[in-house]
Amino acid sequence: MTLTERLREKISQAFYNHGLLCASYPIPIILFTGLCILACCYPLLKLPLPGTGPVEFSTPVKGYSPPPADSDHKQGEPSEQPEWYVGAPVAYIQQIFVKSSVSPWHRNLLAVDVFRSPLSRAF
Repeated sequence: MTLTERLREKISQAFYNHGLLCASYPIPIILFTGLCILACCYPLLKLPLPGTGPVEFSTPVKGYSPPPADSDHKQGEPSEQPEWYVGAPVAYIQQIFVKSSVSPWHRNLLAVDVFRSPLSRAF
């Protein structure tokens, strides 16, 4: 018996045993599968619903101090701070937009030239 045949036999036996387990205990398997799906979908509860606008929250760079612990805030009530805004920051996001165009556009230019031409002065 070659290695490939033995591997096929082991895989076949594993699928057979799994099918036998599922057929022997259908209710617990269905409940376990449902719990796994719910556990995987739990982070989706924090997503904003359609129709709610984006919320912008920013902090000053100079004179920054970590937010105070809001001990009198009750769970489920809206507050001024987002839920994730606790403690000192670990990173910040910087967003830069660059809009450019190449004029005049000749037929022999490549798409890469759109980036090279405006940025050539910077380098």
